[in-house]
Amino acid sequence: MGIDASCISTGDDAVRRPTADLSAPQQPEVPPVRADMRLPSAAERIEAHRDARLTVDKAYAKQIGDEISGGHAFDKHVIEQGEFPGVSTRGQFASMIEDAVMNGESRILSGGRTAYWNDGTVVIRNPGAADGGTAFRPTNGHDYFLGLH
Repeated sequence: MGIDASCISTGDDAVRRPTADLSAPQQPEVPPVRADMRLPSAAERIEAHRDARLTVDKAYAKQIGDEISGGHAFDKHVIEQGEFPGVSTRGQFASMIEDAVMNGESRILSGGRTAYWNDGTVVIRNPGAADGGTAFRPTNGHDYFLGLH
């Protein structure tokens, strides 16, 4: 003699049997909001993911720009050495750094550092440095960037 599983209550009859087997008065009511919902298409999901990623990337680039422009690089490379003509404020310098991070070529370096190259500017993100790294315009340009380790 076996156990009749139909006598066991799980507390959720909808889980135990398909709703199609229920008569019309027993059918669960679908809330109107849910009935009008449609799942996003694959293209919409991809676009939403891309937009979210872009938002995160912009926030990261802004953080790097704010940190580096607030450190030694502004005084040394912008003010003292005049490597960035037309840049006279930390905000302008931060924007230039953000642009390099967002739109430049990047390389992973040793020690957890990352280097970015854009339009003659090298940005080195160093999470271990108090000011987050540096940004400057090397005299030997892109070759300098390629030689970084």
